[in-house]
Amino acid sequence: MDRTQSLTAEDVVNDYKEEELANIIYEYGEERFSRQIAKKICEERKKKRITTTLELAEIIKKIVPSNNKTGHPAKRTFQAIRIEVNNEIKPLKSTIREAIKCLNRNGRLCVITFHSLEDRAVKIAYQDGERKMHMSKGFSKMYMWSRNFRENYYKKTNRANN
Repeated sequence: MDRTQSLTAEDVVNDYKEEELANIIYEYGEERFSRQIAKKICEERKKKRITTTLELAEIIKKIVPSNNKTGHPAKRTFQAIRIEVNNEIKPLKSTIREAIKCLNRNGRLCVITFHSLEDRAVKIAYQDGERKMHMSKGFSKMYMWSRNFRENYYKKTNRANN
């Protein structure tokens, strides 16, 4: 994490409104218990400011059922807070939109993503670009081709490694 940034995880946890916090946890953490987690965080921070990751993890463990297969109950919330603090998704969307503007008609832009949040951001940026730039459907088809290629590549790689 960039320590020169003004926004910190402590700020997000202690200063964001309950709805904002829930939306971040849901959108960036893909956490189905986001509303309950945000509510519990807000209840606990009224008693005492949350200053450590251990405190936050304990709050989340009270809400999210523990499941050894999916890892620690707090991992999705911590991911969401990290993405918010580091502003990891918004620049991706704006960069793609700007790159689309530089393309020639029927040009191609290939973006490699590493998780579903990035996939979604790329898809939304491509769709926005197609609508705003009146681009051909070939551009969206290119996105779907690249996504399918990546998914098939990982399936083949995983089979080869197992």
